[in-house]
Amino acid sequence: MVAQREIGVMRPGNTFRDLPGAPVSERFDGGAVIEVGVLARRALRSGRRGRIAAVFERSLYAVLDDCWICIGVKDLGSGPLHLLCTGIEPRLLVPGQEVAIVDTMLLVDGMRFAGFETASVWAPPPSPEWTLDSLRAGLAMVDRVWLRLPVEQGLAASGGVQPPARPSRVLAAAAPALAALRRLIEAGLRGERCVPRDYPEIVELIGLGPGLTPSGDDLIGGALVALAGLGRLATRDALWKTCRAHLGRTNEISAAHLHSAVLGFAAAALHEAIDATIGGRVDRIKSAVAALSRIGQSSGLDAFAGALMVLRAIECRLLNDSALHHAGLAGNGPPTRSIAGA
Repeated sequence: MVAQREIGVMRPGNTFRDLPGAPVSERFDGGAVIEVGVLARRALRSGRRGRIAAVFERSLYAVLDDCWICIGVKDLGSGPLHLLCTGIEPRLLVPGQEVAIVDTMLLVDGMRFAGFETASVWAPPPSPEWTLDSLRAGLAMVDRVWLRLPVEQGLAASGGVQPPARPSRVLAAAAPALAALRRLIEAGLRGERCVPRDYPEIVELIGLGPGLTPSGDDLIGGALVALAGLGRLATRDALWKTCRAHLGRTNEISAAHLHSAVLGFAAAALHEAIDATIGGRVDRIKSAVAALSRIGQSSGLDAFAGALMVLRAIECRLLNDSALHHAGLAGNGPPTRSIAGA
């Protein structure tokens, strides 16, 4: 079993200097890393070497040994693999250039690119306290917001309470896999043992759809993050076992994000949207979903659609438990109101 948020001993706001084993170097006057994602920190050990794998207008991906990082401008948004920087221009670099860590410096082709001595470490906050009532309120607000969203791209439309009358080609192609994913989640929440051979269709989501991180990957990642964050580790592990052997269907960058998701880590905007929904913070849901809509071509909304699949299954399970209790069929004691008994 993979430990839930197993690097959660990190405290948001700590600087890299505060961390055990962090090196100290002289100040660097050029580009500066102002925030390091909780998983990206592993890549920043002096002596690591690697290469730039992909370059975009505001960010680039690099792999150092077996650790992937995303280096970007500060308004890229927090995430587990992110290094948020000031004073850099990612678009001036090219794939294949060598990247190295020397002390607290990030070097590209032997030249200083950014220093990270004073960078803070980002990690998502713990999941908030919640009840069935708060979850229902949050999902009701999500449904109102979802109706106004342009969700034609990718698999975002699957996050709605009702399927679209005219699904896109991608959504139609994904329908059997989405149904299998729902079955696995629902079976896991019932406490049933889930084995990969019972859900072979789920594999078809991996690598499906547009974007650097394909829509199917994003949706699976969102489901993994929700399951991990809400303590449904057996169900999370069953989903991961179903997918892990088939990551060759997608690209290395997307696979790196899936590896983050199974540990319970994703973009800060996704954590914010999940937490606002389960906590019934209806005042925060609209802005949280808007932030997700700005991530990638459809990646943010695709990921939230996967998380919503989990949250709706939990709502249904808890409502069913409550109905059984009131009918006198659920045994002794009041119905469970939190994920601990879902």
